[in-house]
Amino acid sequence: MKLRFLKKIAAAAAACVLVFALASCSSNEPAGGNADVTLDPAALADSLHDGLTFQDQLTALEGDAAMGIYSLDNTTVAQLKVYVSTGATAEEIAVIETVGGDAVKTVQDAMEKRIEDQKAAFENYQPKEMTKLENPLVETRGKYVILCLSDDNDAARAIIDEAAGA
Repeated sequence: MKLRFLKKIAAAAAACVLVFALASCSSNEPAGGNADVTLDPAALADSLHDGLTFQDQLTALEGDAAMGIYSLDNTTVAQLKVYVSTGATAEEIAVIETVGGDAVKTVQDAMEKRIEDQKAAFENYQPKEMTKLENPLVETRGKYVILCLSDDNDAARAIIDEAAGA
């Protein structure tokens, strides 16, 4: 009788340990970053623009014009700043603050679609630009999604890390 009681206690204790272990592994923060991070999309986009070397002249876009490039709207985007090239290169910067939740995935998907569209456009037009498009820097930090198409992903990531306090 005492042995059966001890087995039940051991099983209950093991179940509690398992529940707590699984709970500690879960996270409510969006994939790819700290949910508490706060970024200024315009300032980060400007830092990437000013801190990296680009072959083409990039033009700043904000608001509806910038959202239109990614087929987004204000149901998913809180604020953003985008830099686009003249079309001679695939160079591009986008820093998007989403409204959070499912909007993060929506924006990530929109960026992936933009990259695929650019691949189709540049594949035969400017094949040397495919390197940027095959290795894009797409980062998610909390509710922010960042795209940087440049020749230096390491330098871009360092600028993002500094802005995010990583």
